[in-house]
Amino acid sequence: MHTVALTAQVRKNLGKGAARALRHQSLIPAVLYGRDLESVPLTVRPHDLAGAIGTASAENILIDLTVADGESVQGHRAMIREIQVDPVKRDILHVDFLGISMDRQITVEVPVNLVGEPIGVSAATGGMLQQVLRTVEIACLPDRIPEALDLDVSSLTIGHSLHVSDLRAPEGVELLADPRLTIATVLAPKKVEEKPEAVVEGEEMAEEGAAAETEEQET
Repeated sequence: MHTVALTAQVRKNLGKGAARALRHQSLIPAVLYGRDLESVPLTVRPHDLAGAIGTASAENILIDLTVADGESVQGHRAMIREIQVDPVKRDILHVDFLGISMDRQITVEVPVNLVGEPIGVSAATGGMLQQVLRTVEIACLPDRIPEALDLDVSSLTIGHSLHVSDLRAPEGVELLADPRLTIATVLAPKKVEEKPEAVVEGEEMAEEGAAAETEEQET
């Protein structure tokens, strides 16, 4: 599991107005909370945060979070629970850090990575692979979180599917998603309807007749 270091400052002023003022100072409002942790309002620098979350899947990064309040410094192990982003400018507006314990299981979503080329997807068959489920929920210790779960789809033929029950989780990782949920399937190719030759010829004759009638009317 990937671990990064990040430094944050405790903030005193709260509320929407204070948050906007921080953003004008190129700071991102944040908060740290957890099961055995009192909520702590923070600020982080955009450059530092970008360097941390740009290294892997942001939701499942383990963060060594150093929190300074001007008088003391405390260290916390945390994960990013939520990132709020401006829908237009795409700037980060707020970050939620979840304090965690390395000896206590947590629940997270991890990506499902499809591996292989299905039998049903080829020039001869014309099938199309569709990934229905892209993430699954798991439970494990923080240092056991996999970056992704691989699913071999090479045996899939047209009309067949693979489900959560077909995933193989690493040791110490428990799958929480419904085992009946479909992850991937191979769809049959779309049929292209061709008009019968007689119908096509009839349409062409009708078009020619209409064109001839138009010419007579014009003369």
